[in-house]
Amino acid sequence: MRKLIHLLTNRLTIIGLLLLAQIIFIVWFLYQFTQTWYYFHFATIIIGAIFSLYIITKDENPMFQLIWVVFILILPLFGVIFYIYSRTEKLSFSRHSLMIYYKKLREQEMAKIEHHETDDYRKHQEYLRGLYYPSFRNTKSIFLKNGEVKLFYLLKALKAAKHFIFMEYFIITESKMWNDILNVLKEKVKEGVLIRIMYDDFGSATKLPFHYHKYLKKLGFEVIRFNPMKLHINYAMNYRDHRKIVVIDNKYAFTGGFNIGDEYTNKKKVFGHWNDAGIMIEGKAVWGMTLLFLENWSFSSKDKQIDFNRFNLTHQVENDAIYIPFGDIPTDNHLTAKSMYLHLINDAKHSIDITAPYLILDNEIKTALKLAAESGIDVNIIVPSIPDKKLVYMVSESYVEELMLYGVNVYKYVPGFIHSKMIICDKEVAMIGSSNLDFRSLYMHLENNLWLNDTQTIEKMNSYIEETKEVSIKLTPKHFKKKSILYRMIQTILKGFSPLL
Repeated sequence: MRKLIHLLTNRLTIIGLLLLAQIIFIVWFLYQFTQTWYYFHFATIIIGAIFSLYIITKDENPMFQLIWVVFILILPLFGVIFYIYSRTEKLSFSRHSLMIYYKKLREQEMAKIEHHETDDYRKHQEYLRGLYYPSFRNTKSIFLKNGEVKLFYLLKALKAAKHFIFMEYFIITESKMWNDILNVLKEKVKEGVLIRIMYDDFGSATKLPFHYHKYLKKLGFEVIRFNPMKLHINYAMNYRDHRKIVVIDNKYAFTGGFNIGDEYTNKKKVFGHWNDAGIMIEGKAVWGMTLLFLENWSFSSKDKQIDFNRFNLTHQVENDAIYIPFGDIPTDNHLTAKSMYLHLINDAKHSIDITAPYLILDNEIKTALKLAAESGIDVNIIVPSIPDKKLVYMVSESYVEELMLYGVNVYKYVPGFIHSKMIICDKEVAMIGSSNLDFRSLYMHLENNLWLNDTQTIEKMNSYIEETKEVSIKLTPKHFKKKSILYRMIQTILKGFSPLL
């Protein structure tokens, strides 16, 4: 009963019901008050066809185009109106303004940073540099192979903070993990440490009380709820802050798959054993992570006067490896995380190892993985055996079957749910961060990732991959033979709408 009451009074449920009521009213109004139904219906079909042709000619992912065309053909007038409305509603800034704003900030800071490159992966680095994400040397890192290790190093670094702490998460949950962090933050704010916390309003909506941000502000923290949900239809509500960033004194930075909640440290069992991974960096490249946070803070708070140099505290580390922190925003058309996945896959010579909680692939990445496997490259992907979202899991399975036909090795993590987001190529270059291999991460969310070629850290990442394989099963076609016709039909329908999952 308590769960039912929580579900019915939840902010997401209330907003969802109100949005549904608006849609039903609009459809009813349009069709109820039409006097000349036949001519009206014929006109809407013509309008729908014209808009469908327009959508097809746009430079956009074909899967998104397909969904809009189907929607418009089924409900022509409503589909057209909804398309026009949804494509003109953006975040607080316009699409163009947001692109210009981020580019200008990065361009200004790029001029102050010495760029480093290596011939082995110059193409990767030049691509990111062209988007004003510089490469850094004099950085070292620690691979965080589970949530318990992450929390240990995070608490240690937080306790050592002297100047500022920045935290940006998709999900913050009231939990033991959060309480342990919060207790340290309370002490640090008393010491005069600047604490800024940003969390996604949708991601944390069911995890935190509605006015929790006000409570945190009373503690002395600066707090932002990213892209607050509103009681009206707005396509921009799809744009979520899926990043996982912690920066401390421009000395330490954390990223990876971890949000904040007890499932990430396995204090709470929700989908079997929660397997996740992340990384802590120290040194020059931390500045790249600091900039990512400050850019989003500046945009979300509408504070264009932030003194970035104030936070560029120096910290010396000796290491010749290269690190490139970079971000992804859904409005700049660069699809940075997707492009880096493609660069890594296409440039691999011997092996590709991927961990992915969701496997909902667009045509380009799917084709790249198939070509790599057919070219003799050892392609390995580890996915969960226990899903957190059953419909998404059904679609992921359909992509797994397709990839296996081309020689891709797919493993299911038997103990439970794997949430880490990593790709390692040729055992010597890697990317780790917040981006999933699905449409939402690669097209709709703000994300952050880290490219690196540090052999010591990548050796630990390779060991993590091998250890995870040891407790996983390698899938074969026989694992899918028992699927019923009804299951296959549902899979097919869901796959057609996979960009929305």
